[in-house]
Amino acid sequence: MKKYVISGVVAGLVLAPSVPALAAPNDPLAALRAQLREGRGVTVQQRTPGRDTTSLTRGGRLQFDKDGIAASDLTAKLSFPGRDETADEFDPPKEENQATSLDKPERTVRIGRTSYVKGGPIGAALPAGKTWYKQSPGWTSGMTAMEGDFINPAEPSTLKAMLSHSKRSGSTYKGSMTVKELLRVSAWTRATLWWKLASGVKVNWTLTVTPAGLPRTMSTRLSSPKVGLGPVTMETTYSGWGAKVSIKAPPASETTTELDSDKALLRLPPAPKR
Repeated sequence: MKKYVISGVVAGLVLAPSVPALAAPNDPLAALRAQLREGRGVTVQQRTPGRDTTSLTRGGRLQFDKDGIAASDLTAKLSFPGRDETADEFDPPKEENQATSLDKPERTVRIGRTSYVKGGPIGAALPAGKTWYKQSPGWTSGMTAMEGDFINPAEPSTLKAMLSHSKRSGSTYKGSMTVKELLRVSAWTRATLWWKLASGVKVNWTLTVTPAGLPRTMSTRLSSPKVGLGPVTMETTYSGWGAKVSIKAPPASETTTELDSDKALLRLPPAPKR
């Protein structure tokens, strides 16, 4: 009798269906570093969903070299829910200024550490005959950066830090870091976050990667009750890894390092040198 019971238990253990383990993707950091080739890059799309006030859409490309992100070309657009888009049709035309150009598309081309901004609030303050504002060192984005994301897993140092602060479940990584920690490890964050944000504010993320290990989607959430922030949620997608990308500076004849003092109500501060 005892032998029968034992053998039955053993048989049950053998025949019981096993629960498949979540498949681990390839090492994301190794996968990203394999993408770092001259003239190759990735397409980025970003949005801030579910906002009752100002929302943002941003899209463009990142260009790599052997060390990381060599250049970026991003265009952002702010939207204001509830705004009457036809209100100005019956008003006398007004000269555009920085205050009325917040909902105009803003494009930022950054090559190395030099940036060129076109459109948006900065574009409205350019002197006659110029279409690009040049700043060196410059930022990855202009005025619209305040409504967007400042963490970028397409940068090796940022991805490395994210992975070390994450827990993985299949192809999804969830984690968080303080702004202070991000500023310490991420050149992209230092070149994006031009406004004051308390160093204790935490960035929470959910990052999914492809089977090859490359970033596919990222959702981030900022909040800090102590400073009255948030929650603010942002979503970013990455696609077209390895595509040819060539980002060039605008013609020198169209650029300027000065803004019209009569129109420049808003100014970008000096960018960090590193």
